[in-house]
Amino acid sequence: MLFVLGVTAASFSSADSALTSLTTSYCVDIRRRPDDERLRRRVHVAMCVLFVLVILLIRASGSSSLIDAIYTIVSYTYGPLLGLFAFGLFTQRGVRDRLVPCVCVASPLLCYAIDRIAKQQFDYHFGYELLMLNGLLTFLGLWLLSRSRE
Repeated sequence: MLFVLGVTAASFSSADSALTSLTTSYCVDIRRRPDDERLRRRVHVAMCVLFVLVILLIRASGSSSLIDAIYTIVSYTYGPLLGLFAFGLFTQRGVRDRLVPCVCVASPLLCYAIDRIAKQQFDYHFGYELLMLNGLLTFLGLWLLSRSRE
């Protein structure tokens, strides 16, 4: 019983620290309004709602373990980061800056569609390789929308 209480207390402590950090980061670093108490409260509530949505998303993923669910969700979010990093590291091509967010949003959506189609048509479910596919699609999308630097 004491162990369960300890784990629960540690979890709440970590969640509270993360909420406070995200709220402070948004108010101070992004909005540049560190003394606006009303904004801070509204952002804190919004971050709480976002945390609940993430928890529900993990639960809805239907994964048998929490680690698998987290890795699957991370594959969708880190894939574009991997593609951006690889594109910048291995090419000297210039990109159209305003189109980069479109590529970074389209890539996970396309990965999701490919995963569903593969499961339906071939009874294949992408696992951790989804991260590589997502990064590759982002890289290819950036390549198609880029131009060589002269």
